[in-house]
Amino acid sequence: MRDRFPRGRIGLWGRVAAAGWSALIAVACSDAAPPPAAAPPAPPVQAAPAAPAAPEAAPASLQADAYTYNPASRRDPFQSLIVTGGKRSMEFLPPLQRREVSELKLVAVVWGSLGTYGLIEMPDGKGYAVRIGTPVGPNHGVVKRITAKDLTVVERYVDFFGETRTREIVLELKSREEGLE
Repeated sequence: MRDRFPRGRIGLWGRVAAAGWSALIAVACSDAAPPPAAAPPAPPVQAAPAAPAAPEAAPASLQADAYTYNPASRRDPFQSLIVTGGKRSMEFLPPLQRREVSELKLVAVVWGSLGTYGLIEMPDGKGYAVRIGTPVGPNHGVVKRITAKDLTVVERYVDFFGETRTREIVLELKSREEGLE
């Protein structure tokens, strides 16, 4: 490295950089005050009126009760801008939440050391394994109970009075004889 940049030889770019830095330091550290700005011209002097003028009324913008806020047709500033509680777009939902619970069919119930599972078949023939707590249906339904004969889904909804209600939908397991018909 020493052979490439010998001492005593700075080069052209080194001299330019040193001159720039020294000029910058000289300007930044100078004690000289900037020259005073030119004073604005004085306004022409007018003759004072002979009689004192009557006090003028304050402009309408300075009066205390000149403005009243009308919140009609304006949004609440404290309400969240993110819309919640509406219907979600179907394309972003998992397959089990795209179909109504009444369209699904319980095909099998499996239980063992890992727990109880229900096999649900979609109208297109695809099957999905569900367990307690799995979301099902577009109305925020959840699998509540799985027995040897049926599967219960609980949906919460808001009725037209604004009250939250729950509805239980039971999917029954078809017997082998019923399935062959």
